[in-house]
Amino acid sequence: MAWRLGRIQRGCLRVIEEYEAAGKRPTTFNIAAEVYQVRRDQCGNRMVSDAQHFSTERALALLSRKGLVTGRQHFELVRSILNGRTERCFLWSIVRSPPERPRRLAESPLREG
Repeated sequence: MAWRLGRIQRGCLRVIEEYEAAGKRPTTFNIAAEVYQVRRDQCGNRMVSDAQHFSTERALALLSRKGLVTGRQHFELVRSILNGRTERCFLWSIVRSPPERPRRLAESPLREG
């Protein structure tokens, strides 16, 4: 039985497509904030809970295993209310065509001659 994509996974794909249409690549935090519709506070910051962030990471990992999205690790200065430290983040994009599998020797046509 093939499992369909869940609500968070569909939301992740939608957010990534919107960012790519604008010429940008979203981070996991951006995707979580958009999927869960987190509003900005008075200072303009969005507060994503650990549970929301983790479930977004899990959904993106599954989409990556299915070959639908790809993530690239990037070190970026994340503005934090507490200390503004540098944190590891991933930039995500949609995979437009599935990668070709290398052919095995047994699958390749034999040369005769």
